[in-house]
Amino acid sequence: MKPIVQLIEEWSAFEELDTNHNVEAFCRYYLQKQRPKPKHPGKKGERIMNGAHLLKVMGRILSAYSLYFRSAVNHIGAPPAESFYYLNSLLQLGEVRKSDLINYMFAETTTGMEVINRLIREKKITERTSPDDKRAKLITITDKGLKALDEYYKISGKVVEMTFKDINDDVIVDCYEMLKYCEQRNSTVAIELKNKPFEQMYDQIMADKP
Repeated sequence: MKPIVQLIEEWSAFEELDTNHNVEAFCRYYLQKQRPKPKHPGKKGERIMNGAHLLKVMGRILSAYSLYFRSAVNHIGAPPAESFYYLNSLLQLGEVRKSDLINYMFAETTTGMEVINRLIREKKITERTSPDDKRAKLITITDKGLKALDEYYKISGKVVEMTFKDINDDVIVDCYEMLKYCEQRNSTVAIELKNKPFEQMYDQIMADKP
């Protein structure tokens, strides 16, 4: 196969996996595919342990970030860190139903409603009846919510600096690009299967083609 034809085929496969269709992201994707395959690709246990080690590292990093961020929030006397996560997500989503934001946060309905209703009382979120469904409420961030977000962003930036101190920017970008597809896939399927029994979750996810 001619190299140019192979490159076109690789680009087509890349487009199906990634919404960020730029040359830089494609190069990372392609180089990742060229890395040596595991010595024992058939060993399921080895793959599970590799995944477990990766999740442990990711979880520990996130836990450290959360610890720093909670401390920073307390230092400036801001509302709980959960307010930042919900406001930031709502800003990204735009006007949505309460259930949409709760699902996006992977939260339980009761917990999510408590946070959203508190933010409504604080006038950082506003709500209105959906014109398409009178039973549903649409929520959006207010100017007061945006102002609160600005304060959160200032300290969040410092916390990100602390978390990734001494880590090369190229490493951070490479990790982001390599794991972005995993995040996108799981974000979609987790919301769809949120209230299903675990066995049904497992069977459906494992039956899907990679």
